[in-house]
Amino acid sequence: MLRRISEVQAFWAIVVAIIAIDAAWTRYLGIRVVPDPVALAGIALIAGINLVYATVRPRPRIAAAAASVLQLAAFTSAGAVLSYLTVTSRYPLIDRHLAAIDAAIGVNWVALFDWVHDHPVVFRVFEFAYNSMMIQVGVLLVVLNALGRLDRVREFVWLFALSLLIIIPVSWLLPAEGAWAYYGVSHLTNAYYLPDFSALREGKMPEIVMAGITGVIQFPSFHAALGLILIYAYRGVRYLFPISCLLNICMIASTAVSGGHHIADIVAGLAVVPLAVLIFRLGQGEHAATAGFAADLIPGAQD
Repeated sequence: MLRRISEVQAFWAIVVAIIAIDAAWTRYLGIRVVPDPVALAGIALIAGINLVYATVRPRPRIAAAAASVLQLAAFTSAGAVLSYLTVTSRYPLIDRHLAAIDAAIGVNWVALFDWVHDHPVVFRVFEFAYNSMMIQVGVLLVVLNALGRLDRVREFVWLFALSLLIIIPVSWLLPAEGAWAYYGVSHLTNAYYLPDFSALREGKMPEIVMAGITGVIQFPSFHAALGLILIYAYRGVRYLFPISCLLNICMIASTAVSGGHHIADIVAGLAVVPLAVLIFRLGQGEHAATAGFAADLIPGAQD
């Protein structure tokens, strides 16, 4: 139990550490973080659900599901702010190197972009797959919880966090503006992250509005990493595993055109996942495959 409790404490310690870094960094830069009242209300509601079903009316699965959502919400919020702050460091962009890698492996990014846009069905499939990321996360948590795979939920939460803990520092030191900007096609896309990325690089963002925050990381691609993690999380789950493979292979493939990533971004994002799995397994030791997520969070859940 001590090992399990310390694991949960370690996760929240990481979240608190990121929040502390965010606070110190924003204070240094003079940037204000504007909270999202709706998101805060949602987090409070989830915390309340966890508390009620962990103590007042013990329902281990419901409590564990709420706890996992709470962990993901807290980590993602803190990590998103940190990812914004790293862009302000304005290290040299590495897009030309990423483009050179793409060319070296025989990829003509502009030709790929044009081909997808010339085939509306492919474009719509890619757009759907690319935008399915967070919906997929929600469905995964519900499905695994319903199947009683609380160990798999716990693993997913850690892999999600560990991947970002690897990706954010790399993107800080090796920033990329992305293929949309590099190849001058952003006017043909929604360019969803570029205004914030440019404002941060130019020191023209006085506040980070949480309600409008978006993903500004291009290298490595977190979309690609999460796609592989989602496939990995469904391993051994009959019927759902092949569906996850199909959808997430499409999502990974879509990141080039629908997310403005170089192919090198995608490869790097995929490479992060085995490293995250290795770190997770080393951290778990001999209990890696058997420890229960509910037991980590709720008294009596191991019964």
